[in-house]
Amino acid sequence: MTRERYAHLDGLRAVAALAVMVEHLLGDLLRQAPNATGPMSLAARSVVESLSLGRFGVALFFLISGFVVPFSIRGEQPLRHFAISRLFRLYPPLWLALAVIATVAWLSGDAPPMGTVLANMTMAPLLFGQPWLSPIYWTLFVELVFYGLVALLFAAGMLRHIGALLGVGLGLIAATVLPVQLRMHGIAVLPVQYLGMHLSFLFLGLFLRLWLVERRPGAPLAASALGLAQLAAICAVSSYSLARGDHFIMEGLTPVLGAYLIAVAIFLAAVRLERPRSASLAGIGLISYAMYLFHGPVNAAVYRALPLTGQAGDLALMLICIGLTLALSWLVHRLVERPMIRLGRKLASGRKASAVQMPEPKVDRRRQGGHGAPRMIPAHAGQGTDIDDHELATIVGPAIASVMLGWLALLAYLVWKIADLP
Repeated sequence: MTRERYAHLDGLRAVAALAVMVEHLLGDLLRQAPNATGPMSLAARSVVESLSLGRFGVALFFLISGFVVPFSIRGEQPLRHFAISRLFRLYPPLWLALAVIATVAWLSGDAPPMGTVLANMTMAPLLFGQPWLSPIYWTLFVELVFYGLVALLFAAGMLRHIGALLGVGLGLIAATVLPVQLRMHGIAVLPVQYLGMHLSFLFLGLFLRLWLVERRPGAPLAASALGLAQLAAICAVSSYSLARGDHFIMEGLTPVLGAYLIAVAIFLAAVRLERPRSASLAGIGLISYAMYLFHGPVNAAVYRALPLTGQAGDLALMLICIGLTLALSWLVHRLVERPMIRLGRKLASGRKASAVQMPEPKVDRRRQGGHGAPRMIPAHAGQGTDIDDHELATIVGPAIASVMLGWLALLAYLVWKIADLP
């Protein structure tokens, strides 16, 4: 395995994104038609109560990020390159999604406060005491904190130090379990948060990379220790979470525990076997971030026009939601994500007017070692096409404006808080 994109990793992203979508589609049905007894309602209740597709999808996303993202810190001025590439990859699509959500809310007469919108644009609204405009986006803050941690570890020369990484991972788990146990035993009342647990799963993905790809001594033992600690931690906080109804163990201990175990098993199999090698899944994986951002607004729009009833016809509505989400996500990927990623890479590398294009990865369908499955070819292989002046202008203008808008939003929010404006 190399650092380049491969079909099986994008295929895993597709599986994760579709799992999250299905979980939310079924959850929407149960919320909108809670007393319905039709076939779709019964099927949705059975799936939601016995499986945790959303937790499975999130766990898979975290494993992939931990496996891939830390090792993109490389080259000249690696931290600068890492920060710029993450900024241009993640923020512009998020800002577009937030603009859509805020505009729809405004047209509906329920416009969110300006402070909430501005705080959401930072990807860390909770730090400013503001809620997410869409609760689905909570994983973005987890990823953002993870990026900061791996940047610090890289700067300290410990990104591949097994002992240091294991200490961080176990410490993150303890940051969740300890306050819960102290509360349950009446010893102390400390704030409870599950950020540490979620971050530890990203670190598990990092350990699996060190084990399966880099073959670092001690990595298998460290990955196993961290995984066992996570299982013990989930069991240790489950009764408290269920009693409080805080959504961490929302479906019950067995479905959540099963979701984590299945996610790890599928991830390990995919990395070992380099599967799934499906061009269709790889294509969906490429647009998975846009799917994550826009499936909520799409679902809400469809259900507003055609309410759910719990009957068999709801299946057609769900398929419409999936189809519209895929189409919109493809457009966002083509018109926003790809140009912004390309510009971020150009700025991070300090290139001038000529820059390497970032086309879609190609699929090599030649047999590899007796297998007929397609294998991804690095997108930049054999390519060095320059961006002409017109294309550069059409990309750079909106991109720079978007980045400036984000930081101006943060500044405006801080001023708004300091001045205590309504």
